[in-house]
Amino acid sequence: MRLDKYLQSKYPEYSRTDLQKIIAEGKVLLNGKPLSKNFRVGADPSGCFDTEIEILRMPEKKESFLEPEDIPLNIIFEDEHLAVINKPRNMVMHPGNGISKGTLAAGLLWHFKNSLSKINGPLRPGILHRLDKDTPGLLVVAKTDLAHRELSSQLEERTLERTYRAIIWGVLRDREGTINAPIERDHRNRLKMAVQQNGKSAITNYKTLETFSIASLAEFRLDTGRTHQIRVHLRYLGNPVVGDPLYDGREESAKRIDTIYQPMAEELLEIAPAQLLQSCKIKFKHPKTKKMMEFKIEEDSPLKNALKLLRQSTDNAGVPMQLFSPPQIFANPDDIEQPIEDDDEDPVVYRPTRAERYAATKIKRALKKERKLLRLKEETEKKSIE
Repeated sequence: MRLDKYLQSKYPEYSRTDLQKIIAEGKVLLNGKPLSKNFRVGADPSGCFDTEIEILRMPEKKESFLEPEDIPLNIIFEDEHLAVINKPRNMVMHPGNGISKGTLAAGLLWHFKNSLSKINGPLRPGILHRLDKDTPGLLVVAKTDLAHRELSSQLEERTLERTYRAIIWGVLRDREGTINAPIERDHRNRLKMAVQQNGKSAITNYKTLETFSIASLAEFRLDTGRTHQIRVHLRYLGNPVVGDPLYDGREESAKRIDTIYQPMAEELLEIAPAQLLQSCKIKFKHPKTKKMMEFKIEEDSPLKNALKLLRQSTDNAGVPMQLFSPPQIFANPDDIEQPIEDDDEDPVVYRPTRAERYAATKIKRALKKERKLLRLKEETEKKSIE
C-alpha cells in the first residue's frame, strides 16, 4: 500500500492531501530517513511489516467549519449507504477559492445531517468525485466511510462509469474513439489545464450521436477523472465544447464559423450560459448489496434548447470541421495551433489519419533534404571539373 494511503487508513481524521503535505515536508521517517508518498508499506522478505514509521509532526488541523444550508437538492436515489444527486448548473461542489456559501456540500450537510462520509474532511462531507461549477448532472455521494472506500475503489479500477453529453463546435474527425493524452496545469494560466507530455494520465472515450452544420452532439465516458478533462481534451482536438468560457468555446470558436452560419452560432451562444456539457448517466456496483445500479437523466434546459435550435435550423450535415488545427501528439500549448501538412489526395475520397498525415510530412521533408544535398553534391562536382 502506498504511504499516503496507509497513513490515511491509520489516521482517517486527516485528509490524504494533508498527509501528503507532511510527507513532502520530510516529516515522515523510516529508520531516520524521510519517505516519499510513493513508498510502499508492506511486508519485507523477513516477514516483518514496515510499522516503525516515525511521524515528526501531524498535519495542523485548521479550524474549518461548514455551515449547513437549506439548499434544494434534486435527490434521484437514497438509502442508508449512498445518495445519487442531480447537481444543477452554477453550483460549486464545496468551499474553496473564496467561495464559502451556496455549495453542494452545505446542502448535503443540511439534508443528511451527520449521515455522510467524513473521509474527505469536514468541508467535503460525502463527496467522492466532482463536477465543475457550470457542469450539471449526476454524481454519487457516500453516506458512510465504508461506502466511500468501496466507491473510491471502483473509481480507481474504472468500474464506476460516468457518462457525459456535450454539444461541441464542428464534428470530430472519427465518429468514435479514445483520447489518451496526459493533462497537467497550464504553465501560462494557472486557472486552466492543458495536454502536456509530463502530465497525469487522462483517458476519454467518445462517440458522436448527431452531427449538424456547425456543431455536433457527442457522448463521453471517463476512464480517469482529471480536472476539466473532457473540456481540455476537446479543445486539444480542435473542437471545444460550445459555450466553454475557459477553453475557447465562445467567441473564439464562433468567429471561425462560415459567414453564412454566423447568426446561428451567435444564437447558440445566447442559449449557452457556459459549457453545454452534462453528466447524464452514472453506473456502479452498490457497496453493500453488490447490485449494479444505473441512473440516467434527460438533458437540462440549455442543452435541450440548443439541440432544438440545431435540429430546426440545419440539416444533418456530417461535414468534418475542426475550428482549430489538430495538434501533434503531446504538442506544447504554444504549438497547438501549428497545422500539419495535408496530403494532396482529395479528403472526400480518402481521409488519412492524423498519424498518416504526420508520417507523410516527415517523408516529404526527408525527400526535400535529400534533393537539396544531391544538388549541392552536383554543384561541387561541377566546380571541381571546371
